[in-house]
Amino acid sequence: MAVSAWGQGFATETATACLENGFSAFGLREIVSFTPHQNKPSIAVMKRIGMIRDPADDFNHPSLPANHPLRPHVLYRIGHPTP
Repeated sequence: MAVSAWGQGFATETATACLENGFSAFGLREIVSFTPHQNKPSIAVMKRIGMIRDPADDFNHPSLPANHPLRPHVLYRIGHPTP
């Protein structure tokens, strides 16, 4: 995304549409999202769309070496809204 688009709400709008599509079109019961621990903008989007983090779900990305700064990841999840 272009720097000029940052802070305009596009990521939140797109993430919300993805949740709606996942739940309605694909019938998913839960959606998860993860990002490196230091990716604060993505974490903020996950929080804004109602995703919840349980620190017990956080993990080290298996494809990154043990000393890589992006290895620690946070995991957020959201369940299907009940009618």
